[in-house]
Amino acid sequence: MQGRRMGEPVGGRKGISRPRRSWAARLTTAAVMALALGALWTAGEKTAQAQSASTWNKRGEVAEARDDFDTAFEAFRQAHLKKPTDLRYRERYERLRFEAANQHVDRGRVMRQSGDAAGAINEFTRALQIDPGNQAAAQELQQTQKASPNAGSSAPAAAQAALASGDNGGAAPITPMLGEQTPYQKQVQRDILTLATPVSLRPVSEDPITLHMVEDTKVVYQAIGKAAGLNVIFDPDYSSKRVPVDLTSVSLYDALRIVGMLSGTFWKPVTPNTIFVAQNNRAKRTDLDDMAVQTFYLTNVSQQNDSNEILVALRNLLDPSVKIYLVASQNAIILRATPDELILAEKLINDLDRTRAEVVIDVAVLEVSRNKERDLGITLPTSIGLTPQESNYNQSSSSSTSTTSTSTTSTSTTSGLTLNTLANLNATNFAVTLSGGTVNALLTDADTRILQNPRIRATDGQHSTLKIGSKIPVATGSYSSTLSAASSYGVQTQFTYLDVGVNIDITPTVHYDREISLKLKIEVSAQNGSVTISSVTEPIISQRVSEQVIQLKDGEPSILAGLLQKQDSTSVNGTPGLASLPFFKYFFSSQDKTTQQDEIVFLVIPHIVREQVLTDENTEAVYTGTSQSIELMRKDPAKIAAARAERMDLAAPSTSTQETSAARAASAMVGAIARDGSPIPAGAGTVPPPTPPAANAGGSTTPVSLQVIPPSTVQTVGSTFQVVLKVTNARDLSTIPLQMQFNPKVLQLVGVEDGTLMSRDGQPAALVHRDGDDGSVTITSTRPPQAPGVNGEGSLCTLTFKAIGAGDSPLALVRIGARDSKQNNLPTVGSQGVVHVK
Repeated sequence: MQGRRMGEPVGGRKGISRPRRSWAARLTTAAVMALALGALWTAGEKTAQAQSASTWNKRGEVAEARDDFDTAFEAFRQAHLKKPTDLRYRERYERLRFEAANQHVDRGRVMRQSGDAAGAINEFTRALQIDPGNQAAAQELQQTQKASPNAGSSAPAAAQAALASGDNGGAAPITPMLGEQTPYQKQVQRDILTLATPVSLRPVSEDPITLHMVEDTKVVYQAIGKAAGLNVIFDPDYSSKRVPVDLTSVSLYDALRIVGMLSGTFWKPVTPNTIFVAQNNRAKRTDLDDMAVQTFYLTNVSQQNDSNEILVALRNLLDPSVKIYLVASQNAIILRATPDELILAEKLINDLDRTRAEVVIDVAVLEVSRNKERDLGITLPTSIGLTPQESNYNQSSSSSTSTTSTSTTSTSTTSGLTLNTLANLNATNFAVTLSGGTVNALLTDADTRILQNPRIRATDGQHSTLKIGSKIPVATGSYSSTLSAASSYGVQTQFTYLDVGVNIDITPTVHYDREISLKLKIEVSAQNGSVTISSVTEPIISQRVSEQVIQLKDGEPSILAGLLQKQDSTSVNGTPGLASLPFFKYFFSSQDKTTQQDEIVFLVIPHIVREQVLTDENTEAVYTGTSQSIELMRKDPAKIAAARAERMDLAAPSTSTQETSAARAASAMVGAIARDGSPIPAGAGTVPPPTPPAANAGGSTTPVSLQVIPPSTVQTVGSTFQVVLKVTNARDLSTIPLQMQFNPKVLQLVGVEDGTLMSRDGQPAALVHRDGDDGSVTITSTRPPQAPGVNGEGSLCTLTFKAIGAGDSPLALVRIGARDSKQNNLPTVGSQGVVHVK
């Protein structure tokens, strides 16, 4: 069967065909279809656009929940671009801009601390691309580029292009922190950068000097200069003299100081390898002492008085001629003094400008109010009344007249008591009134407890206030104001507001022995009715107030009780005589007994959350010269190293000491999991010590075990935490020397405190620790020489660390030892822990 050709009649019938539409009709139909398709496309595009913005928004919410601020910022930015008129997307986009930029700033700081300047520049640049208004990122970027000028060349090309052109991914251009500068300002900036610091002596040789001679002072100075590779020049006004010098293995600075003391001279560096010698007197000191200007910024002052105290201390300790000025708006002190005086001032500021200790105070307020009432008994009638009653003493007479139409009846009654009726009185002539009796059986017992448990964080020496409750208006006075005879404002009443509820005022003082003095006032008040005075209703305020100054240890509770109000009342209502009989009194009387008791208890527990740690450098004495001039004495680096090596009293590792490694720690964890099948706890940074060997025939016993116990939570950068060293299996333990290693880029040691093990019997134990520059700390705990050793287990010491960078830091005992009271070595084993910082 063949198909129909175009133009052939339908059905094969000739002469019959459908009417053909014109081209105009076809074009009109196509236009309508195009418009319809366009409308559908536009509606679909809008729907797709709305769905796309919603999808980006959901992605951003999921990323924000994971603290992935970069992904969340980009997702919210895309949602905002899809629907710029939606304020929800704009708010989230702007909020995540700040979070994401700060995250990159924190990463850049960590990289800069670890020595990766190029990576830090990339992070700061990315922060500026996200948030061009982040001045912290701009400042950090400028400081990093200034400290590492070659780091920009190693940065990726994209970062260099962003720094050069200010490209920030479509946002506003990056603006330099200093802005546009005029040629004069640029020249001044270059002149400032060329200013030199005070000259410091840099000898060619640091070898000890041995000198035995009796010569002229100039010859002696020149001999010392040749030994150290220094040039020596003399004041033209100086007249030398012969002095005996007998020096053996002394440092350069000690040799110059000794010769100056013998000859009455002083010296000052002119260049790094040249010294100038002159007569030591006040006039020469004033003329020749170099002066320098330095600005010291105070970082821990919170009020004007703190800065003034440091300023007064510097003025009293430095020479009166020193120029010193306090810039309170910048928390800065500017000094113009000699280089030695500036160094001394910096040490004093470092010792005085310290972070204040902080205390968290838990306050529990318990108020017990109990009202108890018991009303029991039977109340009999307590009164009888007799009332005379009238009777029909006289018979009334009546007459009736009846007719067919009406009937009339009249009655006449004579009332009242007469002598006749009084003579014939009987029981029916009296009415008796008898009061009703009652049976009482009532017991009321109300017990109310009001507990407030606020927590206050206060700084050392600063007043803190906490108020929980409401304010109640109280009238304090009234006045009448009349403008004219015809008009008056009437009586105007003045009000004040009283704080009703729990009011706490605390001023803590943290002592260096971890004790806390609290000056506190605790007040619990409530409205207890009202009273009307001069037509004004005033509230009645009941209150319990405790005001005291106490001194507590860290974590020691203080309970204040005894604020007790008790009231008892008893009332009896019954038949006299019978109401006093035992047991029968409840049948002939009602006994109502009421007991009202109100007691309040305060509980205060202070906790030190930040302490002011003192080091040996803060408390040691510093040589400052004579009363005529301030002159500092430098320590010999060789002697410092020798003293550290000499104080390193670590016992050699015994044959039973097992080295702590990450592999052994992982093996111990896996073994623990295999034994009990439980997952690793969240704080499984502490590795339990290995199973000690059993006693053998030779008599060796279980070794002394040292365990590192870090915190169980992940720490944040800037937080402080404590790590405990615990000793188990101790027997006759007298001395423990150890050395711990940690990552100095992640952790910073703040202080070491003694534990309870070595002094548990009351004997004073000496704890000595020394900090190393490579992230190590050496700790030695020793009991008195004649005291016996300790047994059992307990904490050896507590180490306080501060997290300064993100990452993981092991806490490994690299060298440990133990001795008994006879100074015999004891077998020891150790463990390690891990601290996570984000």
